[in-house]
Amino acid sequence: MAISYRAACCCAFLVLVAVAGTASAAASDTLRCGNRLVSVGDNKAEVLIKCGSPEWKDDWTDQIITNPNSVDASRLSINRERWVYNFGHNSFLRFLLFENGRLVNITTGGYGYDGGHPSARLCDSAEIQTGISQYEILQRCGEPAFKDNRQEEQLTSVDKNTNRLTTKRIDEWTYNFGPNKFLRILKFENGRLVDVETGDRGF
Repeated sequence: MAISYRAACCCAFLVLVAVAGTASAAASDTLRCGNRLVSVGDNKAEVLIKCGSPEWKDDWTDQIITNPNSVDASRLSINRERWVYNFGHNSFLRFLLFENGRLVNITTGGYGYDGGHPSARLCDSAEIQTGISQYEILQRCGEPAFKDNRQEEQLTSVDKNTNRLTTKRIDEWTYNFGPNKFLRILKFENGRLVDVETGDRGF
């Protein structure tokens, strides 16, 4: 069966490759910022003092609802933030996840970025893959031509007495690479790329 040129372009754009620029994978309990050490359990103020301001922040909320159909129903909110630290092209990106103000997870991504113009090679290639962060897309591709955002709620059952209500922040970024290429529409959930669509020809 023949594959359209548009479909082929979209497939090529989504091919996963095992390169250093992939989304965060390796986890750690500590992060060294100069001669100071950040550890899981630290609060945001401690991390800010030791490492300075992050390059990027994402935030969203989970709510744990216990006995949802009972008069004894209770609701616990978990406020989550993901901070991105970029230490330059010779070091790896570090992703710090906070829950209710406490550091709970540190993960390592691909190599960082130096200042300067985004690289077309890094943007319009198979290196753009689901799971990558908004910050990494911004460094590779620059600002999109158009941004849109909204919130969605997702209710999932943990067990017969507990439900999890997740408030997801949905961002859609549209990139226009010119009249010889198709528009790219990138969809993010809570700061992570989950889908790439191909639009009409650019302009």
